[in-house]
Amino acid sequence: MTVHFDKDEEFFFNNNQIQLVPKTKSFDIPDGSTILYEVIRVINGVPLFFDEHIDRLKKSTQLSGIEISLNPLVKGIVDLVKKTDVKEINLKISLYCDKVDKHKCQIIAYFIESHYPLAETYQNGVKTELASLERENPNIKLENPVLRQTADKVLSLSQTHEALLVNDEGFITEGSRSNFFAIINKTLITPPAKDVLEGVTRRMVIALAKQNSIPFQERPIHTRELDSFEGAFITGTSPKICPLTE
Repeated sequence: MTVHFDKDEEFFFNNNQIQLVPKTKSFDIPDGSTILYEVIRVINGVPLFFDEHIDRLKKSTQLSGIEISLNPLVKGIVDLVKKTDVKEINLKISLYCDKVDKHKCQIIAYFIESHYPLAETYQNGVKTELASLERENPNIKLENPVLRQTADKVLSLSQTHEALLVNDEGFITEGSRSNFFAIINKTLITPPAKDVLEGVTRRMVIALAKQNSIPFQERPIHTRELDSFEGAFITGTSPKICPLTE
């Protein structure tokens, strides 16, 4: 697998140190590796919700049976952000381990080409398509090329912004790269954490709903309920909170 750096960045974190980005602007990860990852949004030199992202990466390693200290990574990201003058960009962490010997791991952190919704997108909302897909291990943030390629094909054919994953029982679980919320009977509803890749932005939305006494439920949402939606939105590192129109 090949990872691609943002074309304008000079440095990345690798082997517990800051290194120059290769002239090819790419980095090869050994075939057959188990790849865990995180994507953090950096604005004016500040990695947003840094601790929460690191905690989720720790959870992914624990659920995967991988024993590794993330302390060098935390320091490395702080040093990398200080060394790089970035206004707003996504930073990706890739932890790749040998499938046989899970103690043989390497971590890289690097800036990637980033795309964010325009202001008008938040005003007008985006269209989505349902896709009969689900993650094998939804609580682990794991690179899944097959799911990604299938979802991208759905998006291309339907000309929509996001694919909402639907399991075999007809329940909407999450987006292909986002979490999903619906408003039904003036209540904010999102699928249970055990069934989804629990996003950091999702957690913040739930916390804000509780702090502001907004009626909230965490329960399965079936496609039969689509006609009862009073509203819906997706959340994620890049889209933040983006309304759906269709």
